[in-house]
Amino acid sequence: MPIRYISKHDSPDDPGGMIREVLEMGESFPGPAEDLMLAWVLRLGEGRDPAGAARRLISDYRLEEEPLPGGACGRLIEMLKETALYPGDRMARHLCKPARRGGWRRNRGK
Repeated sequence: MPIRYISKHDSPDDPGGMIREVLEMGESFPGPAEDLMLAWVLRLGEGRDPAGAARRLISDYRLEEEPLPGGACGRLIEMLKETALYPGDRMARHLCKPARRGGWRRNRGK
């Protein structure tokens, strides 16, 4: 059963309108931005690309045009921009599995 959010800003890229609400609060958002960013990624759901969603939010909310606000709101925008640049294939790779075989142990004697 899908979750329905009451916020008027709810969208597939901004579930519950959390990002939009923080942008409207501006510098009065107390943070921490990292907690909100984690909640946003978790609410995106399985199979959603955080980088693509971040790019669309940056475009939709015109975050590339405006100067960054101070405080936690500005930090959140910085984190969205970092997420937008992160390659999707790296997001899908499990952190415990190396990208290539071998590694430092195999190449130690060379």
